[in-house]
Amino acid sequence: MSLKLEECSSIPVWVKLSNVPVHLWTKVGLSYIASVLGRPLYMDAQTTNRQALNYARVCVDMAATSSFPSSILLDLDDGISTVVGVEYPWRPQACSLCKVFDHANKSCPKAARREWIPKSVVETNRKPEDAEGWITVKKKEPPAYDCAFTCSG
Repeated sequence: MSLKLEECSSIPVWVKLSNVPVHLWTKVGLSYIASVLGRPLYMDAQTTNRQALNYARVCVDMAATSSFPSSILLDLDDGISTVVGVEYPWRPQACSLCKVFDHANKSCPKAARREWIPKSVVETNRKPEDAEGWITVKKKEPPAYDCAFTCSG
């Protein structure tokens, strides 16, 4: 059996939706609202059973490219708009360079960093976009560590 790490470009995240119109407090209505964030997966038991109408908890498969909005503007059938609040009890760390979860931009293997190099070395390695005395250096590629495992064997 061999384990292989795969790219993790989406991840399930529980979100709290507040100020949900009562007529949208259904599986279809909450899915419609949550689909703005990503692919709706589940509702918690209290939301399904309508035990607490202060907020709805929905698990949404969110992309690493998501902006994680704090509100959603809904245009209702009667021409009125309402704002649904969105809270994230946990927000996964995402890299905007690789478009994956698992690390931040600071530790991204694809990020370029700037180093001070003596002028004699700079002249031979200098690119047009480099400032005087500085060159752009690519980080070494570390082993691929992502969040999803697949088994084969």
